[in-house]
Amino acid sequence: MKNLGSRWQQQTGLLRLSLLFIFCLTIFAGSSATNARNRCKDRCNDAYHFRKDACRSIPLKHERKRCEQAAKRAKDDCKHHCR
Repeated sequence: MKNLGSRWQQQTGLLRLSLLFIFCLTIFAGSSATNARNRCKDRCNDAYHFRKDACRSIPLKHERKRCEQAAKRAKDDCKHHCR
């Protein structure tokens, strides 16, 4: 009788350990995918801010606005590729 109880405890302990491992693996895989997507969007935002800063040196307002709008369209296209 005593042997059966210890065997049962070993099996439940192994089951708990395997479930904990699967849970941790799932959390790690989910966070890695999220970080990759954020890096892509961060790269798009950095490129946008660089282009927008370059547009600020244009003295004519309508030309500057056109440049900023082109930078925003390029950012949106870049973000579209991140999805």
